[in-house]
Amino acid sequence: MIDQKIVKNVILDLGGVLVNIDPENTYSALRRIFLPNVLNDFDKDGFVEIVYNMETGKITNEEFKRQMLKVCKPGVTASEMVDAWCDMVLDFPAIRVGMVKGLAEKYNVYLLSNTNSYHIKFFEKEFEYRYHFPLKNLFKKVYYSSEIGCRKPDAEAYNFVLNDAGLIASETVMVDDRQDNCNAAIALGMQAIKVPEKTGLEKVIDQLIAVKIC
Repeated sequence: MIDQKIVKNVILDLGGVLVNIDPENTYSALRRIFLPNVLNDFDKDGFVEIVYNMETGKITNEEFKRQMLKVCKPGVTASEMVDAWCDMVLDFPAIRVGMVKGLAEKYNVYLLSNTNSYHIKFFEKEFEYRYHFPLKNLFKKVYYSSEIGCRKPDAEAYNFVLNDAGLIASETVMVDDRQDNCNAAIALGMQAIKVPEKTGLEKVIDQLIAVKIC
């Protein structure tokens, strides 16, 4: 349980906390457009590395498309590949929008997400279409790993946010759905709240504010 008496800042993760995601959707979509058995080989030979490079801005969108398309079936377009890549991103439920607004009445609220430019474009567009305002307006500031050049659970990512926003670690809580990300925040003197798998912010919101969940 966090100490609400000293917490002034809340840093929220995106996928699995605010946005529902299902990575298996993307794996299934990629299996349909990749050459036979290539996904298993890609996992071993560098798929994870490609994802990490995208999430830290180390490769451009064009380089990502080039690397992905060379293992796709003949005739697959860049647009089809990007659509498959974004299949994991589902919805940002309205109840969580309200909760972030509620948190912002009590805390300075920030977003820190491991993500890439394709997913950013996709979920920001979907969010604004549904709620009629930019997602970034929910937060004091948004930090995407692909834009800051580092990702959780690396200490560099947390320190970037703390330093850029001028936050004191002990006054800051990280809300994330991965235990390793929470552990890394705690190691730096922050507090942390772990969101149970396949739930969302509503599962832990009572540790930060009192709300009525309909």
